[in-house]
Amino acid sequence: MKPTRVLLKSVQANREKVFTDSYTTTWREIINLYKDQDIVIDPEYQRLFRWDLERQTQFIESLLLNIPTPAIFFAEDESDKLEIIDGLQRISTLIRFFSEDIFKDPDLRNSAPDAEGDNDLKNPLCLSAGPILEELEGYTSEKMPSPLLRSIKNARVPVILLQKESGPKTKYQVFQRLNRAGAILADQEIRNATARLLDSDFPDKLRTLAKNKSVIDALKVRDVKQKEMYVEELLLRLLALCHSPHPFQKDLALYLDDFMEYAASGNFQLDNERMDTITRTFSLISQVYPEGAAFRFAETGKGQFSSNLFDIVATGVYRNVNKLTSAKVKSGYKKLMKDPTLSEVTGGGSNTKRKMEARVSLGQKYFSYP
Repeated sequence: MKPTRVLLKSVQANREKVFTDSYTTTWREIINLYKDQDIVIDPEYQRLFRWDLERQTQFIESLLLNIPTPAIFFAEDESDKLEIIDGLQRISTLIRFFSEDIFKDPDLRNSAPDAEGDNDLKNPLCLSAGPILEELEGYTSEKMPSPLLRSIKNARVPVILLQKESGPKTKYQVFQRLNRAGAILADQEIRNATARLLDSDFPDKLRTLAKNKSVIDALKVRDVKQKEMYVEELLLRLLALCHSPHPFQKDLALYLDDFMEYAASGNFQLDNERMDTITRTFSLISQVYPEGAAFRFAETGKGQFSSNLFDIVATGVYRNVNKLTSAKVKSGYKKLMKDPTLSEVTGGGSNTKRKMEARVSLGQKYFSYP
């Protein structure tokens, strides 16, 4: 254990990297900031608006009944505009409720990303029956009485502002911790949005690869998992296992968080050569085992996707793709399936350091050729 003075010094040094301000404002002011384009919402982040109609209605009901709501977190960018760190669901709900007024501006309308149904900002919110105010059902901002519209807009909300002096790494940490606590998003969705506070190049390239036909054909991940960016998470997992400067310990989510930050900070370049290697890797796998069969234990390829089998096959082929052919991949895979240690390193409790290293070693054993 380090001396107390060392801990105190470390706490003080890191506190000095965080610059915040706090104040109370109204939802009217937040709406106006959005209309003036002083609130910036990255399209990738805006797509994480997930509240269903009931949750959106309940929030409007809370404002009407003066029920307090949690603070909104903003971060200043270099041009003094505000990025949303926490509060996307609430802000998006208000934008959607007043969308007919807000999106009269064609520039704003064109900047809002397309979405489906209840999560399309440009699709005016028509309320359902509230838990308390059942009479809300069918009301829109155009139909609601003016006094109630003023109540919504004049409702007060606390704001915590992360000032630009804090720097991108601080914004990254705050965003990640706040959004993990919300539990509405998948881990990779949070990584994708968080990494963009550092730089968008790496997450953009991950998204490009995740849409590649060879990758999609080789993995055959369900649509709902694709929406949660599971394909991107698998690609991140492959890159981390093959390129991370730090060995895997025991917490996979933290391991992937760290590599995402490492790469987005410019310490790892997902250049054209590496992107091509990934594409060729999954093209080769899908040629031999289409429809995701390489990553499922069932011989039909219709079983459950195994991320542990992915560790073995994907890392093995990726590291040796320049020397592999379809015949060699098929031969190596058949030998792998007969390995007596396979079930032990892919079964329950498999995300230990020993088993992860064993899986990567199996990939090298069966897919490397002189």
